[in-house]
Amino acid sequence: MKTKIIITTVFFLLVLISNAQKSITGYVYEIQENKTNHKEAIPLASVYWQGTSIGVSADINGNFNIIEPSTYPAKLIVSFVGYQSDTIQFNSYKKNIKVQLNSDISLNEFQVTERQSSTFINTIDALHIETLTTKELAKAACCNISESFETNASVDVNFTDAATGTKKIQMLGLDGIYTQIQYENLPLIRGLSSAYGLTFIPGTQAESIQIKKGAGSVLNGYESITGQINLELQKPDKADKLYLNLYGNIKSRAEINLQTAQKLNDKWSTITMLHANNQSISHDNNNDNFEDHPLRTQYNIFNRWKYRSEKRVFQVGFRAVYDDLTAGQIEANDNEPLYNIGVRTKQLEVFTKNGFLFPKTPYKSIGIINSFRVHDHQSFYGSKTFNAKQYSGYLNVIYQTMITSTDHKIKFGGSWVYDNYDKNLNNNYKFGKIESVPGTFIEYAYNNEKKTALVLGLRGDYHNKFGAFLTPRAHYKYNFTDKSAFRLSVGRGFRTANPIIENTGVALASSRNIIIKDIDLLPEIAWNYGTSITHLFEIAEKEMNISLDYYYTDFTNQVVVDMENTREISFYNLEGKSFSHSLQVEYSVEITKALELKAAYKWYNIKTTYNNVLKDKPLTPKNRVLVNIGYVTNFDKWKFDLTGNWFDVSRIPSTTGNSLENIISNQSESYFTVNGQITKAFKKFEIYSGVENLFNYKQNNPIISATNPNGPNFDASLIWGPIIGRNIYFGLRYKIK
Repeated sequence: MKTKIIITTVFFLLVLISNAQKSITGYVYEIQENKTNHKEAIPLASVYWQGTSIGVSADINGNFNIIEPSTYPAKLIVSFVGYQSDTIQFNSYKKNIKVQLNSDISLNEFQVTERQSSTFINTIDALHIETLTTKELAKAACCNISESFETNASVDVNFTDAATGTKKIQMLGLDGIYTQIQYENLPLIRGLSSAYGLTFIPGTQAESIQIKKGAGSVLNGYESITGQINLELQKPDKADKLYLNLYGNIKSRAEINLQTAQKLNDKWSTITMLHANNQSISHDNNNDNFEDHPLRTQYNIFNRWKYRSEKRVFQVGFRAVYDDLTAGQIEANDNEPLYNIGVRTKQLEVFTKNGFLFPKTPYKSIGIINSFRVHDHQSFYGSKTFNAKQYSGYLNVIYQTMITSTDHKIKFGGSWVYDNYDKNLNNNYKFGKIESVPGTFIEYAYNNEKKTALVLGLRGDYHNKFGAFLTPRAHYKYNFTDKSAFRLSVGRGFRTANPIIENTGVALASSRNIIIKDIDLLPEIAWNYGTSITHLFEIAEKEMNISLDYYYTDFTNQVVVDMENTREISFYNLEGKSFSHSLQVEYSVEITKALELKAAYKWYNIKTTYNNVLKDKPLTPKNRVLVNIGYVTNFDKWKFDLTGNWFDVSRIPSTTGNSLENIISNQSESYFTVNGQITKAFKKFEIYSGVENLFNYKQNNPIISATNPNGPNFDASLIWGPIIGRNIYFGLRYKIK
């Protein structure tokens, strides 16, 4: 009798245990529209019960098996990088489910600010992130990354000087050196690449660009002051099998971009991206005997291999650039040497990325990324020369897990940044430096039902010359509704300056004497405070979006670039105040399903102390306006895009030290420019044509003393407006998916 009771008891216990541990099976997939709506598995997707530590990863075929939740109702989260996360509500047990994930460029949780999600602002994360997709980049002939922000209000594009025609970017009114620019979280623009590095990445190689305003994440380093720009390049397992872009313009510039991607098997894939451009015909439309734009030849190659299994993601690749630029006078003056400019760059970089996954605990991961770069820069500007080499290394190790539940996540790890510089100015002033900065960091993130989000980060680093320093950063977001987001941020940034290469326009493309007043230029340190509001709403059944952001940057130390003396360009440590106020308001409306309008206004108040006098930052207008209109016909057969920009006046440093004929006004003109593009799509290719600077507005006499470039008054750096007139371009895009 006792035996029967024991057997019966054990039987019922087994039944209870079996019922308590019932599992739910599922399949995670995406729809491949280019393959007649074929369902393709998403391997290694994360699957977990919200608010618990119970989770799994899908296998290589997209299948998963997870135990039943302890109570109902329960929410199952399914996510994977690059896709919209999905939440499935369970009110009772379900044995088998299918989950379709969509690409993240069509996220419902994002607020769309450009047609067809060409630009969107993330309303989930605590950080203010604006993403530009390939559709947005295609709105203009983005030959390289420096020319990829023409339709975007958050990033300004300006010329560095009138002699080389090189473009630079600004964020929050400050030069791009204060923005941490990376590609896939690896360093991109720093050191010797500050002057021309943005021209080394073709726009067609970018899958998307993320713009993070204000204090960024401590995971990516300590150098961000005004924000972070991260380029996501084309992925081997996602890119088109073949992509060809041909470009040409009436200024004799020709480019070719060729990309090939191949999935070798379920685990291995590879991509190769080739780029070449050439401009070999001189143009002098303003009759100043200087090239309107540089003559240039560039070759660029990028190759990457990717491996993905259930427990590991591994990537290895390299990037190589050869760039040869010449500019200057077209014909020599009588009894004077020809003023020539030559800049030759060779750059080689090797990188690896390792990701270690834990299928039984998908909220855990380990990431290791590293790179090594050699950069050789040889240049001359008339009688001035600047030659330099840089050897750089980068290592970042990140461990991610959760605390009690998936609402509380924590990341921590360590990094190391190494730079070895060898520089030579005018063949007689040799100076170099070695910077080695190991560091550790920790970042806590809280996200509750997409309502409240908080990110707190702290990193500590040790500079081999300047000692230890801390970098705290904090971000907070609150959603008043599912269509509104309010954010606050604060953070500290730290960077060391390379003043000559970061200011080639004024230091080298002029006859100014270069003076470094302080023997030891201290690190640049600043605090950034920001707030933003983004809201999506409807009026008369028309979707509208309005966003407002304000950022204040306060320097505790800065390497001042002083152009106030006509004969000098001086670099010295800040003594006094230096700050930047930036306000931006942006509004977009979907007038019809085919027609969309975007307008943005920006106001800057940027001041720096120059020799005990607080002055406005030169060559930076206080007010700017951008208006963009886009129209698309059915099935995207025709696309029309028109962008207008208005720029207010700006302060020009005094030129009273020049001879009378070379003295110019201390204030620029206000002006506007208009760019447009038309694209016609066919089955496998599309052709496009566009115009830049439609009304041919140009700054008058952008080069001071152009007739005597070897004299004391020569200066090509006081640029506040366009230096190249109307430009018409055309091209072809062909792809095989």
